[in-house]
Amino acid sequence: MIVIVVRNAWYSDERQIKDYYIDIRKLYNRLENKDIYRVNLNGNFGTSNKNYLMDLYSKGYSVIPSIDNLNDLDKLPVSNKYLLKPKESYCGVGIVEVSKNELNSKVNDEYIIQPVMSFIAEIQFYFIGTQFQYALEFKPSKVPVCPEPIEYMCNSNELELARSFANLNNQLIGVQRVDFIKLEGGELLLSEIEDTTPRLDLKVVSKNIRKQFLYNYKNMVYNYAKNK
Repeated sequence: MIVIVVRNAWYSDERQIKDYYIDIRKLYNRLENKDIYRVNLNGNFGTSNKNYLMDLYSKGYSVIPSIDNLNDLDKLPVSNKYLLKPKESYCGVGIVEVSKNELNSKVNDEYIIQPVMSFIAEIQFYFIGTQFQYALEFKPSKVPVCPEPIEYMCNSNELELARSFANLNNQLIGVQRVDFIKLEGGELLLSEIEDTTPRLDLKVVSKNIRKQFLYNYKNMVYNYAKNK
């Protein structure tokens, strides 16, 4: 029996980010038709680029407004400044902030376009498959300097929102992290779904949560292999 578990597969050299996306897709394609147990290699988002954000936004999901074509600029909230985010990137690498007047000269098909938004924190929800485990808060933001996260006591509406995105990966075997920005009024807007190699920050959660997470994770892997 062969079980492939993907964890912490990112390149440490930011210049090799595109290589990461190429390599992870090659691995996915090689395994797709093989009878091999795969953990965190059957998600809908992590091995693709950020086009899914535009797709979800266009369908009315609670997502940071996202486009990649200046002809659609009127679909975004009015803003004097915009963020250009590389479609193939992570950890905020390569993000460029530009004025509205700079858009024509800066935009190309490698970026998605989002308005600069004022928010008070970043909230991350962690799931094993589609089962919620814990949530963390990064305040005020992970970029440019990542603060130490703290456990976040989400309310029922926030958890329902996060779960609605996790359920888009209803066949996922593995861990997924659903990330939001929290606006000043308390609204959550999706910033990312990481379903390939999400950083877990288990060291900051309580011992009981950490123990239960590891127990649930191992059971998921064992049960998947046993019942496949």
